[in-house]
Amino acid sequence: NEAAPNQNLCRQIRRCYSIPASPVKKYYDVVISGGGLVGTAAACALAADPILQKLSVLVIEPREPTVWNTAPERFSNRVFSITPGSRKFFEELSLWDTIAKLRVKPVRKLQVWESSSDAAISFEPANLDDISYIVEEPVLSTALWTRLRQLDRVQVLHNVKATSYDLPSRRSKLVHGESSHSTKDSQTPDTGGYEAATVTLSDGSQVETSLLIGADGPQSEVRQAMGIQNVSWSYRQRGLVATVHLSEPQDNSTAWQRFTSSGPVALLPLDEKRSSLVWSTSEENAMQLLKMDAESFLDALNRALWDEQDKMGSVNVTLDTLSRVLQKCGIVSRSVQQLPPTLTGLDENSRAVFPLSLAHATKYVLPCTVLIGDAAHRIHPLAGLGVNLGFGDVMDLRKRLREAVQCGYEVNSIAHLLKYETDAQRRVVPVMATVDLLHRLYGTRWNPIVTLRSVGLNFINSLDPFKRNIIAASSR
Repeated sequence: NEAAPNQNLCRQIRRCYSIPASPVKKYYDVVISGGGLVGTAAACALAADPILQKLSVLVIEPREPTVWNTAPERFSNRVFSITPGSRKFFEELSLWDTIAKLRVKPVRKLQVWESSSDAAISFEPANLDDISYIVEEPVLSTALWTRLRQLDRVQVLHNVKATSYDLPSRRSKLVHGESSHSTKDSQTPDTGGYEAATVTLSDGSQVETSLLIGADGPQSEVRQAMGIQNVSWSYRQRGLVATVHLSEPQDNSTAWQRFTSSGPVALLPLDEKRSSLVWSTSEENAMQLLKMDAESFLDALNRALWDEQDKMGSVNVTLDTLSRVLQKCGIVSRSVQQLPPTLTGLDENSRAVFPLSLAHATKYVLPCTVLIGDAAHRIHPLAGLGVNLGFGDVMDLRKRLREAVQCGYEVNSIAHLLKYETDAQRRVVPVMATVDLLHRLYGTRWNPIVTLRSVGLNFINSLDPFKRNIIAASSR
């Protein structure tokens, strides 16, 4: 072994000059920093894919996950509205059966209305497909971690955290975006052209990787280490969540959302007797609602769903005129408006609040490094699409990594990573802009704006093909 004498000489030189030996680095093809829902979904997607099966994957998640063997009677106050597109993704990963065995509630109708007028819109698929699925966070987490532990090519580190990242983008002289127009022969495999990223852990050990995936949430340390700009602002609102009880058992397969002067109130079905509340309101009002006794809180919630005192008569006159014009044109909405449920109970200690903000990283990709989920983008919860955007990132990234491997490129091929960035931003940015616009549009009581949005809502409600397109677009 010709290398042995050189290694011995290096050790002697270190001893003579007291040069400490470099820590031994373990190598993984992919390291995922963050084992939340999106991070574990990424690990499952890479490890379960036959084209990517040779990749070694490491997940760094300091906290031990909570795994349910059976669903407890008490519902979690953290729930997600999972789109049919995300469900299909979970089925591909062999996750949906676990979710279905624990607890899931299909949403078969969506009804949206506002407090300033009689404007309303209902979505009810004619082909009886489900609009979405309400799933609790512990159920999703259980399904993901159960599947992840079945994939022996994934290693997970718990009880340690990443303390620093040494990224090649800080050392490389290549400019972000170079490669798709490279002068290099297009038949030559793209090996990435960059050094590996190194992650230092809290126990002093280090790991090296060809591709570091930042899935470490809105305060992402990976994003900070990349040194990229993160555009963000606070809505100066808080989201209040709780588990509430209906006055009587019912089918309860409708998701309700009312835009009020204090912010949107949404009820998501959990079972025939309970729903999950998501109330976006001012920081002051949220803290007052949090401190109320249960009876006063329920009174305030029922007022938000039922009270008519914010109605503007002039707006309703305009809506009546629009209705008559549409009827003369033969355009009549077939949707039936239902009355929202009355709420009479509240799960003890289920109320909690969280700040609402928008954030978007200007870049999702740098050499050997990529962002997914909340590390890349964060939106207002009024559309319930946040976590689905993160799962969409995973699907987009998997697609581009598969292309790279199939074409003989390295997993950190910058050309393919940049294609992921383009795919993800084209999907995410329009959703972010639309949700932000809706928040601002429904955050005012200026009469011309209220009239405009009310007329628009009722007009769209009369166009069934247009509503079907909206549902199809939001279900991906």
